[in-house]
Amino acid sequence: MGFFSFSLLKDPFVYLSNKIEPNKKYYCKDITLWKELNNRNKNQNFCFLKHEKRLKISSIEKSLLFCLPPNFGLGDAVEYSIAINSLIKSNKFLEIGIAFCNKYEFIFKEIFLFKNVYPLLISEDQIKMYETIFHLTNEVKSLKYQKYKRSNLALEICKYFNVPLIDFKISNYKKKENYKKIISIYPVSTSTIRSMPYSVLNKIVESLGQQYKIKIVIDDSNYSKYLIGKNDNKKISIIKPKNIGSLIEEISKIWCGIFIDSGPLHVAKIFNKKGFFIETSVGSDILLSNYKNIFTIKNIYKSNYCEGPCGLVDLFSYNGNVGCYETNKLSFEKIKSLDNFKSLQRWNKKDINPKFYFNPVGCVKKIRIKEIIEMIKKNIREN
Repeated sequence: MGFFSFSLLKDPFVYLSNKIEPNKKYYCKDITLWKELNNRNKNQNFCFLKHEKRLKISSIEKSLLFCLPPNFGLGDAVEYSIAINSLIKSNKFLEIGIAFCNKYEFIFKEIFLFKNVYPLLISEDQIKMYETIFHLTNEVKSLKYQKYKRSNLALEICKYFNVPLIDFKISNYKKKENYKKIISIYPVSTSTIRSMPYSVLNKIVESLGQQYKIKIVIDDSNYSKYLIGKNDNKKISIIKPKNIGSLIEEISKIWCGIFIDSGPLHVAKIFNKKGFFIETSVGSDILLSNYKNIFTIKNIYKSNYCEGPCGLVDLFSYNGNVGCYETNKLSFEKIKSLDNFKSLQRWNKKDINPKFYFNPVGCVKKIRIKEIIEMIKKNIREN
C-alpha cells in the first residue's frame, strides 16, 4: 500500500497521538493506519478509504511538497534531509514541505530545522498549499534500483533538480562533552547483510577492551535481541537508546565510532565524528563520499556472482530462495530486467533472518577481523 486517502464519517479518531477530525480528507502512506481503518470499516461505516495513484508531474513549480516513500531507514532520512536542505539553499523554491517522514520526524524538525513537516499524514487543505506534489521515487528514476544497487541518495536528488549538493554539519549539539576514550560500536542494521556478526563484535571487544572502554549501541530489532542473547562477555556494555532523539544525542557524543550500517554512520558524519566503517554490501564511496574522518575497512570479497561491495541493501527472494546475489546465483542485471520487484520483497524476515545470523552471506562471513583490529589500533594511536 503506497499511498491512500481517507475521511472519517462521524467521530474523531486518535492514532499515534494524531487527532484526526471527521469530515476532513487526509492523505497518508502508513500501512498500519490503512489496516486499522480498513478493519474498522468491516464492523461499521467508519470512513471513506481509497487507494490513490501517484500522479506524474508535468512541471515543477515554486512551491513543492516532497512525499517521501514508506519504510525508509535512518541513513535515508539523513540523505533526504541533506538533499532538501540543498534545494532550500538553492533559492529555486518559495516553499518546500515534507510529508510522510513518520518516525524520523526528529531528524527533519530538530536536526535540519525544516518548518513544513507532515510526519504521518497531510490534510487536503494542507496539500493544496503546494503547486507541485512530488513523490520522490515516482519521479527520480535513478532511485528505482536503490535496494539492489545503492547510490548516493542526496546526490541523485540534487542532480535531478540541477542544484549543488551542500554539505551539512552540526557543532555543539546540546553542548555536551564527548565520551572521552570510549569506543562506541554500532553493530545493528535492519538488514542482516549489513549487520556485524557476533564473532567480529566479540573479537573487537577482546582486542580493544583492555585499553579503552567500549559501548555497544543497539535498538529494538530482532538482531539486537540476538546479540544480547549471544553476549557472555562481561566487558561489553550494551545500551539501547529509547527513541530517535536519544540515539542522535548518543551519536553526537562519540569519541570514536565503529560502524557497519549507513544509519548511525550518516548521523556521525553530520556531527563531524571520527571512527571506522566496516564495508559489507554498500561501499564507502557511496556512504562516505570524500569524508575523511572515518576510515574504511574495505570489503574485497569476490565470487562468481558478486564483487564486494555489490550495492545490495538487503536480502531478497528469487524463485522462492532468499539470499543475496551470490546465494541466488544471479547478477544485478538480471534483477534490473524484471518488470517489477514486488515478489523480491515478499519473504518472512522473522523466520528467515535467524538463518543468516548464524550463517551470513559470503562477504559478511569473510570480514577480515585481524585487519579491522590492526587498523583501529594504528589509527586511534595516530589520532
